[in-house]
Amino acid sequence: MTTYKIQTFGCQMNYSDSERVSSLLEQAGFNPAKEDDTADLLIANTCSVRQKSEDKAIGFLTQWKKDHPHVTIAVTGCMIRQTGDASNSKDPVLELKPIDLVFRIEDTARLPKLLEPHFPEHDFSEFGQVFGTGSVENYFHINPKVENRKQVFVPITQGCDKFCSFCIVPYTRGREHSRPMDDILAECEHHVKHGALEITLLGQNVNSYRQDGKKCFTTLVQKIDKLYDQGLRRMRFVSPHPQDFTDDVIEVLAKMRTMCPYIHLPAQHGCDTMLRAMNRNYQVEQYESIAKKIRKAIPGCSLATDIIVGFPGETEQDVKDLIAFAKRVDFDFSYTAIYSPRKNTPAARMKDLFIDREEQKKRFHRFDKMIKATAWARRDRKIGQTIEVLVETSEPTKDGMYKNKGRSAEFYETMFLSGRPLFGQLVNVQIEKRSNYFLNGILPEGTTGLNVIA
Repeated sequence: MTTYKIQTFGCQMNYSDSERVSSLLEQAGFNPAKEDDTADLLIANTCSVRQKSEDKAIGFLTQWKKDHPHVTIAVTGCMIRQTGDASNSKDPVLELKPIDLVFRIEDTARLPKLLEPHFPEHDFSEFGQVFGTGSVENYFHINPKVENRKQVFVPITQGCDKFCSFCIVPYTRGREHSRPMDDILAECEHHVKHGALEITLLGQNVNSYRQDGKKCFTTLVQKIDKLYDQGLRRMRFVSPHPQDFTDDVIEVLAKMRTMCPYIHLPAQHGCDTMLRAMNRNYQVEQYESIAKKIRKAIPGCSLATDIIVGFPGETEQDVKDLIAFAKRVDFDFSYTAIYSPRKNTPAARMKDLFIDREEQKKRFHRFDKMIKATAWARRDRKIGQTIEVLVETSEPTKDGMYKNKGRSAEFYETMFLSGRPLFGQLVNVQIEKRSNYFLNGILPEGTTGLNVIA
């Protein structure tokens, strides 16, 4: 019996990719390892959004090979640009001694064939044929092995055409490619029939989804929304681009039964000079207008963003403008990062404008302090209210209770105790207090701990 283990780094897209890789491996006769020491094959699904992400993956792989010298290591994800092994690929990752082979994620369908030379004792007679050529279409046709049937990820696009000056995605994942709508709807319906309460649509620029050359994100989400009648209760999507967040998108989202009042809309900065340098193709005023329209159309909607601090050429005034912008928008979340040069991107060539690392850290902490104040204040408004929580973990405590963690429709992380495990259930929770970003609550008075929403 040949066994495998997948280690995933990065975003929801990477985790969704791993579900498809896992499914294909098991079709090819591989079995998930019950313990790390038993794995014959390790696959690392990598992220390259920042240098720190790559360093983390490389460090993990190097140590893994030392601890498990017998294992065959394959690497996929955003660090990989060319599929193959040392005999037929010149991908730079193969220069690392622990790595045996690499494959682009769209080449997942070829994986059994790629593994044949590395597992001569594995019986590929039934499964060893090429499952398909290396293409995004064949990748999407792989049915994922879903770990959590209540909350599922469904990719609708792959790649990116925006070419932000700091971003490596167009070079690693390729140009933007939209998945056929019928395939997306079929996968969503399949998940709902198997108990999915929440679906998250994935794409580098998810709201630029197209069919036949025309944008039709609104058509897609309206059709998915009809699955409410079959049991779907929540829909999310990441990550949209402000350039494609048009009025018709907001209007449609406001009318949907499954749309969560949570929008993750990356701004990247709050200064027009920096946005131009980043090639973001919108201005601060446009972003703020979109945010106001969202909150007006979807009352109580929480807003999340991505921010890069310390971008090449950023001035002290730019930082002040960024902080003022974030205060005006009143964000609920900010996924803030210090600028990290990515090789071969336009921003990486702005070396004469690079900012000292210690100064970058100071600016990060200034912004982070401000964003915590606004984000925590918005959560404080939930104290005393009863909110709906989808439980993501339910762990026993020493006193015989269960500690439940989950998220509200607004994406607020929430914790509460119950008399029985409530994993995968929608539950009404009365909020008592806030602990940093977390909300803490109890089951409403008079309930038995079984107030699960039908």
